[in-house]
Amino acid sequence: MKGDAGAIQALARKPRPDIRLYLIFGTDDGGNAALMADIIASFPKGTERTDIDGNQLAKDPSLLAAEAASLSLFGDARYIRVHTSGEESLPAVEALLAAEKAVNPVVMLATGITEKSRIAKAVLAAPNAMAVQTKIPGPDDMARIVTDLGRAAGLAIDAGLAHVIAGFTAADRRLAAQEIEKLSLYLDASPDEPKPVTREAIAALRADAEDDAMQPIINAALSGDLKRLPEELKRMREQAVSEVGLVIVMQRQVMQLAGHAQRMGQPRDVAAWVRQEMQSRRLWGGGSANDWTRQLRAWGRPQAVARLSERLLVLQQAMMKASPGPALLLEQELLEIARVAARAS
Repeated sequence: MKGDAGAIQALARKPRPDIRLYLIFGTDDGGNAALMADIIASFPKGTERTDIDGNQLAKDPSLLAAEAASLSLFGDARYIRVHTSGEESLPAVEALLAAEKAVNPVVMLATGITEKSRIAKAVLAAPNAMAVQTKIPGPDDMARIVTDLGRAAGLAIDAGLAHVIAGFTAADRRLAAQEIEKLSLYLDASPDEPKPVTREAIAALRADAEDDAMQPIINAALSGDLKRLPEELKRMREQAVSEVGLVIVMQRQVMQLAGHAQRMGQPRDVAAWVRQEMQSRRLWGGGSANDWTRQLRAWGRPQAVARLSERLLVLQQAMMKASPGPALLLEQELLEIARVAARAS
């Protein structure tokens, strides 16, 4: 069956012993992690955990159903947590759904599937399983998430400031939670003693200042703007922008770019799609409409954005070890990324 965040949150009030498998998938990594945590929190306190990965299930498709049906050594309650890329676990999922009994619930996070994947279709069609798909939040959704996180931390955040905070978290719930935690500590807020968030508090923490300095550099590289990038690199040196920090922010933007590319599909006119999305406020941050258009043309294919993500991860690791400093390594890599983007866009 199909579920949503509301159905998962309802588990805390009314558990579902009839559900033997929860499948979580989609483009919102932070949302996926939050849903998994909510499901696990709904299980009885002290429930033991067994971890299985996709490689194990690919080698032994009967393992999942066997673990779900078996009692622990002392008869204690337990659940099974599975991390998998997706389709390699299909035979194991089919065996679990068809099994005569399953006393231990399974929570599966599948990072590489869509609603059209066979494993998703199998779970959606099953009465004893629930599939929940996440999508990268839009600006308004992200602002609501920021507001909710703030309320739980004792912060009163008006709509305008919620959008400000949402804008520099690149639609990542985990980053939003970190910013809320910093603001809560800075303002000495708590649910019992709520405090209002002000622009001055945000500025004092420089929550968005460094991201603002980094964004033009990132946009120039990802857009393949070889004329603009040298000037941005010069400014980076003058302003002493954190090199490793820039790569981390760039990784966040690439994650966001991947989600938008998946949603876009293969339109005839990328520029028209971008204009429509920006007018509808489903596309924000990441620069101008021209920047988004060039970036989606350059990195819109799954293989291209996957290679870019891997490249940035390797770069970050290399920069951590670079001596005497990572600046030269970063500049060389940004220029190469821009050249690739320029050829593709």
